[in-house]
Amino acid sequence: MKDAIRPAGAALAAFAFLTGTAACATPTAPEPQRTLSAPSRPPGDQQLAEVAAKALSDPDALDEDGTFVLSATGAVEGSDSRSQIDPGTPLVVEAACVGEGSVTLTVTSGRATARQHLTCAGTPHARTFALTTRAGSIAFTADRGPATRGGLAYLARRPASEQR
Repeated sequence: MKDAIRPAGAALAAFAFLTGTAACATPTAPEPQRTLSAPSRPPGDQQLAEVAAKALSDPDALDEDGTFVLSATGAVEGSDSRSQIDPGTPLVVEAACVGEGSVTLTVTSGRATARQHLTCAGTPHARTFALTTRAGSIAFTADRGPATRGGLAYLARRPASEQR
């Protein structure tokens, strides 16, 4: 009887092995794929600066009129620039900021200085102010408030009445 049990036990073990393997290899319905949506990132400072620039006059159109002088766009933090210009040139400065917080834009030419406080919000609103240059250069400096982030755009142009 011992000899009969061993082959039967071996057969049962082989059967269990095969059915177990078959159960593991049996195809099952594929799991539905899950689409993970990445959290939306807020736009970067340069993208915000481009949005702010759209609130200003079109430099290409100004250039056709002969009134465009200079423009700049960038992060609120890195928006300082300088340019050469004739003394006594009357200018209209346009500036806009998008993001959060506020920035004070200071335009200086010799002893002539103009400051404009800009609120950086979700929608840019251009602020316009005048300056007449007093030196052979003009400098723009952006001083940001605490917790300010975003993009800044500004341009200087000659008034339409001052076309050369």
